[in-house]
Amino acid sequence: MTRFVQIVLIAGVLLAETACTAVNSGVGGYFGLDTDLKISFVADADINPDDNKKPSPLYIRMYELKSTKMFNKADFISLYERDSEIIGADLIGVQKLKPLKPGDVRDDFLVLDDKTTYVALYAEFLQYKDAVYRVVIPVTSNNVITSSARVRISGNALKIIDGSSADERESDNAKPASKTTRPAAKTLTKPSFKGDEI
Repeated sequence: MTRFVQIVLIAGVLLAETACTAVNSGVGGYFGLDTDLKISFVADADINPDDNKKPSPLYIRMYELKSTKMFNKADFISLYERDSEIIGADLIGVQKLKPLKPGDVRDDFLVLDDKTTYVALYAEFLQYKDAVYRVVIPVTSNNVITSSARVRISGNALKIIDGSSADERESDNAKPASKTTRPAAKTLTKPSFKGDEI
């Protein structure tokens, strides 16, 4: 296959993905649909160890963002103590999700603000110094097809996972949320500000 043909094929795939996202958002906006996100959590048995290496429940904050710039620049303590101040104008809303216990597997269905373009998760690990404590999930506003992502917690690491087999690919970076059918029920209320729990 020539290089020209390869370039044309790659460009075609990228254009198709962009078009699907635009149609998804445009149609949803026309009909006034919510911006939905399904997050599937998989917590290993060893999550969030304390000083004695005993696993502990993990609290996770969910941020709705216009941009990830300030969130990604901030360190753990700055976000823990002054998240609203640090993120500033990029912040749309934040809420604390129900704590994850060691071994938990659950799905959270979220209804987001229409201005949200990213959802960021921040894990309040007890041993935070070497932890992977944040991930970012891009979302499509007013989506006809619900965006979805799978997140695994193992030890002191929060990771987006792709696939369901034993050889799942893992990444610390943001991955585009996959698409799933819109749930008929179990949606949550619009996120409130810091301190509220689902």
